[in-house]
Amino acid sequence: MYTAQPGPNESPSGKQIACIVLECVDSIPQRVGRTKIALLLKGSESQQIRNMDIGRIRHFGALGHLTIVQIRGIIEQMLNAEYLGSSYGRRPVVSITSKGRTTMITGNMPEVTVPDELKMYVARERCRRCPHNPYIADCQGAGSNMPSDVPSPF
Repeated sequence: MYTAQPGPNESPSGKQIACIVLECVDSIPQRVGRTKIALLLKGSESQQIRNMDIGRIRHFGALGHLTIVQIRGIIEQMLNAEYLGSSYGRRPVVSITSKGRTTMITGNMPEVTVPDELKMYVARERCRRCPHNPYIADCQGAGSNMPSDVPSPF
């Protein structure tokens, strides 16, 4: 089995982060969404987190060195790779898929990358200013006003 805890004075690798996220989602005793998972992994002391039984949740605060936006980006990567699944509706609930559970058993963790906060900020600001954000694939006119030498932040 893959170990989720990095050694002292070192930041976790992409595989360790994936293991931390999977084990955290697996240990949550109630149905929660992406933001609440990110808050748990960050180690938030908000009222909604304090009302949960955090003693039962593995890796509470394990990704405290990252921002909530970065943690949500990691969760999105795992959702896109189908290690985690999400329900539909107004309040989607995140859960582990069979692929994610198999990965936890075998220890063959995927490599996730920590999103660059600056690139995420630039993309968000472009979205606010321009109705045709080049970083949104399903947007009408996406990329039509951007030079080809500008790399995508994602």
